[in-house]
Amino acid sequence: MMLKSYYFIRTKDDHGKFVVHTEDCVFLGEAANRTLIGLHINCESAVEEAKKISNETDFNGCFYCAYACHTK
Repeated sequence: MMLKSYYFIRTKDDHGKFVVHTEDCVFLGEAANRTLIGLHINCESAVEEAKKISNETDFNGCFYCAYACHTK
């Protein structure tokens, strides 16, 4: 497995979640509206780290780049 940089978007989606993306996702969006989570082996560890660094709990993986963590 390869490490990837993960980010989360700082505005919540329509379901009230912050969406986690990989560095190469076409839906990552503008740099001004995202926070670097760091290098991770999978989206599960990236989401856990995002919760720690943000003091938030409402995260969802991107349907396209972090599907294993996508809830709906």
